[in-house]
Amino acid sequence: MHMESVFPDIEGKTGVDVKEVYVGPSALWIAKLIPRRVRFGQGWFWTTTEICHEGRSDGLAFRQRPDGNGIDVRCHSRGCSREVVMTSLEMATGLSIRSAYALTGRPDDRFWWIRHWSWERLAWWGTAGLVFTAPLLVGFGPQAAILNCLGYSIGSWLMGRLLLRRPARRPSP
Repeated sequence: MHMESVFPDIEGKTGVDVKEVYVGPSALWIAKLIPRRVRFGQGWFWTTTEICHEGRSDGLAFRQRPDGNGIDVRCHSRGCSREVVMTSLEMATGLSIRSAYALTGRPDDRFWWIRHWSWERLAWWGTAGLVFTAPLLVGFGPQAAILNCLGYSIGSWLMGRLLLRRPARRPSP
């Protein structure tokens, strides 16, 4: 059972693919917390099967998945299921392993422009579009629309210069 999954945005509204990423304890951390003897060999941590089915052999193996997204477990003596072994490891360590997945989102390429637009930029372009189209909607020609934009641009530049001008410094007595 592979826990990594990608849920596509079925309705296409959000533009985000959701992926489950393992954020739980590492295999080394689990090995440190198991109250039994644990050895490392062949890329796996090995411990007694007493944890999963009251056995006496070193047949219980676990490791970090090669992609880093979860823990692989195997019982080599009795072939216990993944769920049984994971539950036994959770009980032995007191850590949440199976449910330690977080959802992460990645913006879809169809909505690339959302990442580059801020509300200020959107408000500025909306206002500029309204200033340009207002004379056209009233019935004046394109010359009036261009002059309207030019007049508002010069007026806002002058107001900005007046309002943002630093006050004169007074000499100290």
